[in-house]
Amino acid sequence: MPAEVTTSRRRATGRTLLIISALGTAGFAGWSMAQLQQSGPETFLAEAWHAFGLVVFAGLFALVAWRPRAYPGLMELTILHSAGMFVLAFSNQDAAGSTANMVLHGLLTLALLIAYVMLGCIKAWGRQSTPVERKDSAKDHSAAKESGKKPAAETEQRKGLERDPGSPAPASAPRQQSAPARQAQPTKPMPQSLPEDRPRS
Repeated sequence: MPAEVTTSRRRATGRTLLIISALGTAGFAGWSMAQLQQSGPETFLAEAWHAFGLVVFAGLFALVAWRPRAYPGLMELTILHSAGMFVLAFSNQDAAGSTANMVLHGLLTLALLIAYVMLGCIKAWGRQSTPVERKDSAKDHSAAKESGKKPAAETEQRKGLERDPGSPAPASAPRQQSAPARQAQPTKPMPQSLPEDRPRS
């Protein structure tokens, strides 16, 4: 019981961090869009690209918070992007807006790393085949149930249970007689006269 409580708390903490990251990124995206009116023609497209990119990242964080292990590689890419932006802002502090980007992406990288560990997002790489197989088997079972037929495995199992233990199993092909049985049969006597010995009429 304590282990289950600890796991649920870790998942709740990871999802809370992702939701906060999504809301913070969405707020920064709104602020960036509001600043587009003050940008010049030289930097307008770059600022617009940055603002809409933040909207996309806010949506990605919300998706991972909703289903943490359903998107393999998504969290790794977002962590790589945030860490790269933090390193660039830290190494170019003379650039405009470097301090705000360094603080934003530094906190975002830390929150994403903690959420990645808390939610066990690395396990998303090994959870791709199992749900599909389960859905296929469930579809086959439901289709057989709707058509009024039982699945083949269940039918064979019921046949085996309903068979009388004392009765021999039905043979799919006629069995060949064993060697002792063939030897026990009486042999026919050889004819004394051959057709060639008979006088021709």
